[in-house]
Amino acid sequence: MASPRNKSVRGRLLTLLLCLSGAGLAADENNTAAVQWLEKMNLAVISMNYEGHFVYQCGDSLEAMHLRHHIGEDGPRESLSSLTGVPREVLRDSESITIITNRNGKLHISQQPAAGKLSPLKSIQPEKLLQNYRITLGGIVRIAGRPGVVVKLMPNDGLRYGYRLTLDKMSALPLDLMVVDRDGAIQSRIMFTDLKITDVDLLSLHHPDKEDKEAAESLMLAKLGAGAGDVPVEKKSVVPQTGSNDTAWIFSSLPSGFSLIDYQKSPHSGLEHFVFSDGLATVSAYLEPLDNDKAFEGFTNLGSVRVFGRQLKDYQLTIVGEVPQKTLELLAASVQYHQP
Repeated sequence: MASPRNKSVRGRLLTLLLCLSGAGLAADENNTAAVQWLEKMNLAVISMNYEGHFVYQCGDSLEAMHLRHHIGEDGPRESLSSLTGVPREVLRDSESITIITNRNGKLHISQQPAAGKLSPLKSIQPEKLLQNYRITLGGIVRIAGRPGVVVKLMPNDGLRYGYRLTLDKMSALPLDLMVVDRDGAIQSRIMFTDLKITDVDLLSLHHPDKEDKEAAESLMLAKLGAGAGDVPVEKKSVVPQTGSNDTAWIFSSLPSGFSLIDYQKSPHSGLEHFVFSDGLATVSAYLEPLDNDKAFEGFTNLGSVRVFGRQLKDYQLTIVGEVPQKTLELLAASVQYHQP
């Protein structure tokens, strides 16, 4: 017959096991809820019309921007304008990206094929992130006058930073995107000061197709302080890069969790651009013929962005990313040249 003391010990052990089991279930529920919010965010950023002002903090620099995003019959249309520094406007539609910059009273216009997004509100893949991040739900905070749900994505290793997202409770659009290091220090931040969901095409001015693009461009010129005929305008069409995998460079062993998601090569300069991602963090590697006057060796920082450079044969390797230094070192060590 068990003594009262043994019964007491077994009782405490059983209580402890039940508490641990309950904590595990609560953690699973928290993770599931956090992933569901990320999935709502993915749908919101690609299907909603919205506009707002936001500030972008990167290291010691701070910029204010205005963003408009509209879903039309031909896909998304976006406008991004700077409110600080050099006046500039960027317009993206399904065909092209137009960049207008006012430097010392002279407008410069460049156009290139549409690629990527202007909006800092990106879609992510929660199922892939679970391999490298712990995804949890935080509390409710107030950003841009709106209640938001906090979702934390903290890394499982030292190869990436953590992310703290605040999603609008009503729409699931991101109101605040914070990148933090292992100590919780902010590396960069994008925070909206106001955000509204719109039902009208603020970019098109209700003009069809070609007239629409011309009207939007004229509006941007006017906002930058000049009409199309007031000052000389330099237009330059950017030659599209090739996306073929015709390269002599291979990356033999990538940092854990990262994979190649894009490759471009300029037929004019020979510059090759490799893009790697773990589903959230992104790192770019550039390889180009070496110019001894511009050779770069070692590390430097551009705000929260790390840059690493080294010479490989007669080429300059430059790796750029908002990731810890170790990640850039591992990526650089994996680069190998194979004569085609």
